[in-house]
Amino acid sequence: MKELEDYIKEIDGIQDICGLIITLIVLICFNVFLFKMLWFGFRSIFNKTLNLPPSRRKWFRTRADVVQNEDTELYQTRYYYDNVEYSAEIDGFTVYGNKAMIYVSRKDPTVVKEFIPKPALSKEAAFSCIFIASLIILIESMLFFG
Repeated sequence: MKELEDYIKEIDGIQDICGLIITLIVLICFNVFLFKMLWFGFRSIFNKTLNLPPSRRKWFRTRADVVQNEDTELYQTRYYYDNVEYSAEIDGFTVYGNKAMIYVSRKDPTVVKEFIPKPALSKEAAFSCIFIASLIILIESMLFFG
């Protein structure tokens, strides 16, 4: 009988640890969701894109010459970095005529990235995001501190 009670206490301890881990994971995911709602709301109110462009420390913004490949839907670009010519393929989002705006990695100039901005939300949606996130934070703080 003593062995059964020890076994049950051990299982209860394991269940407590698993419950704590699951609760922390859910809490972290929930707060990330709240942060994203606030981020989208405030960025939209100030008419900014929802995502940020690549860092200027790591990426160099340049203009590239574009030629479309007949074989694929990708565009072949030719660009210069430190007076050296490079070429790369891009999806074509930033292509305007025969020019494209691309970002080149400062460490490895053969790596190219296109910045695809996500448009801002409407003002009503932005205020709604901020209001809902604020209300949830208020309720969460009342549960945590009260």
